[in-house]
Amino acid sequence: MQIAKCFQLLQVESNVPWQVVKKSYYQLAKKFHPDLNPFDQEAEIKFKEINQAFQLLQVHFKHQVEVDENLVIDNGVKKKWGKIFQKIQKNSNFKKVKYKFMNYLTRLDGSICNLDIRKSIKVPVATAKKGGSIFMKSGIEKFEVKIPSGDWSSLSLNIPGKGQSSFFSKRRGDFILDLNVSKSGVITPKAFSSSYEMVIDRTHLGRVMTLNSSEGPIKYVLPRSTIDGQTFHLKSNVDSKHIHILTVRLIDKIL
Repeated sequence: MQIAKCFQLLQVESNVPWQVVKKSYYQLAKKFHPDLNPFDQEAEIKFKEINQAFQLLQVHFKHQVEVDENLVIDNGVKKKWGKIFQKIQKNSNFKKVKYKFMNYLTRLDGSICNLDIRKSIKVPVATAKKGGSIFMKSGIEKFEVKIPSGDWSSLSLNIPGKGQSSFFSKRRGDFILDLNVSKSGVITPKAFSSSYEMVIDRTHLGRVMTLNSSEGPIKYVLPRSTIDGQTFHLKSNVDSKHIHILTVRLIDKIL
């Protein structure tokens, strides 16, 4: 039996509340009850149809109520938490705490992680006097460094934002290029070296670690006997003329 037919049998509209349906059912059930209509087969059939229709509408209305309650609860929770988050974000104290926390991460980043990459090369006397440019590499990024002209024998150039990337923020260290004038007038491959300083947890000694060097990632393992301030010379491969000088700063635990 269809729901529309049930409403029709109980003589009510389909949009009425459950209380109206129930009232109409009681009235019709009393009217067509077999005890009040003995030997009346039509009344008996009508009574059975009304009961069947009432039972189906009971299930129908129960399902509707459960669905509506779930929707009300779900929307209520969403609206409630949405308003709470909006209030928290607009709260001036929350903004201050958030600002202080971000500053703390920035200071922590600068205190335990040296993101600068340092590299030393030799340049010909002519380049030092007339000036020029050289292409350097930091990880997979290549960039041009302008060499100023002048009467100098050694010079350090700081290229901001070309060092290693931070784990805590979007900050990048600097690329520091130490230039020295070659007495022979030519750049010697043996003169290429980069210096790094890394803060390492003592518990990581003996494990495989990665140095993000100017030539790309270099895998290395520090011996468990490593002491604070000790330096290591690393190469990206056996044939490389570029030496990466790693200075280790040991701490008991990285927070």
